[in-house]
Amino acid sequence: MMEIAELERYNPWWKTGKAKKEWLEEYKRKLYYEVLRYVNKRQMILIQGLRRTGKTTLLFQLVQNLLDRNETPKNIVYFSFDEIVYDIKEVLEAYQKFILKKPFGEIKNRVYIFLDELQKVKNWEEKLKVFYDLYPNLKFIVSGSSSISLRKKSKESLAGRVIDFNMSPLEFDEFLEINGYDAKKIQKNPDLWRNEIVPLFYKYLKYGSFPELAKEEDEEFARKYIMNSVIERVIYKDIAQEFEVREVELLKKLLYTIGKNPGMIVNFKEIGKNFGRDERTISNYFEYLEYGLLIKFIFNYRGSSLATMRKLKKVYFTTPNLIFALNPYPESLLPKMLENVVASLPEIRHFYRNNYEIDFISENGKTVIEVKMEGKKLKQVKKFISNKKVKECFIVDFEKEGKENGMKIIPIWKFLLNC
Repeated sequence: MMEIAELERYNPWWKTGKAKKEWLEEYKRKLYYEVLRYVNKRQMILIQGLRRTGKTTLLFQLVQNLLDRNETPKNIVYFSFDEIVYDIKEVLEAYQKFILKKPFGEIKNRVYIFLDELQKVKNWEEKLKVFYDLYPNLKFIVSGSSSISLRKKSKESLAGRVIDFNMSPLEFDEFLEINGYDAKKIQKNPDLWRNEIVPLFYKYLKYGSFPELAKEEDEEFARKYIMNSVIERVIYKDIAQEFEVREVELLKKLLYTIGKNPGMIVNFKEIGKNFGRDERTISNYFEYLEYGLLIKFIFNYRGSSLATMRKLKKVYFTTPNLIFALNPYPESLLPKMLENVVASLPEIRHFYRNNYEIDFISENGKTVIEVKMEGKKLKQVKKFISNKKVKECFIVDFEKEGKENGMKIIPIWKFLLNC
């Protein structure tokens, strides 16, 4: 039976009326305001995202918002399954017994239930569905550090009952705002801020997409933080426990392989030969890394989703910061990091390769982004734009700006400011 102390340590507002200051960040990410719009809706809220991107902080910020709106403190409960995995029913029964002193059905007002790292709980979707259907006064706001599993289960078992959100690593404008800059002001006249913003962009590219590192100056600390708190945590804890992986070290070896060549064409058979493993094993392990939100696949554009999925695919990290963490001399990989920061944008789902290559294409096929374009590719880009009826094209470089044969080249930091 769960003890009351295990609930109380997560819920200090039952006694103080507020969340602990150290649990709250002054800066609120864009997603906070998006989620806030749905807090009073009936549906559950599901927030998924890579570790250390701020999901738990966002949950506590939402708790504090409710307290500021004079919601009854004891009608708000938070629990994390990250360290100790209880059954959801056990947690909620203890909450009713020790805190509410009555069952949910006898509570007239809304009860807000925050559940963190929910992917740890087996059959969580079925258990939440039971409580959701039985008690209309319950509002579930839950989070998890995986993508495929959470999204699939929520759509299959909780159709119509859940609204899901993705918490991405920090966007560049968010990174600037954490560092005290007014991103909207910079957008209006970016050249005025160039000398300050360009050095910050390189920092962002290396390790600035994690909120706790946004103001960090120690690169070695940042590298160890990403390795220990993100990469190894996902590999050794999240993936290993979820899939009972036999060769955990193989996951890390695959990450190092990607780290040396992000954007590589994925050939499971060839990779398997290099590691002495069969094609199916390698395919599964890549799926595990995708599950943990460490990697992202983009597919060769073919115009139809079915044809696209059957063709070539490339693999990138979900943030270029992982390249920095996995390489002792990341400066040599700056061009790859530039490529990866574009690939990590949520709207990027494709590339094109058929006699010639286009770097990135949006999911709807209407936007093309070319990275560090060489002169010989200009005709190819123009040909693709004409043939595929592309609406907009961006040529991005580190700092180069201008026009080349009628095509505009924009520095990547300016481009990201307006994404």
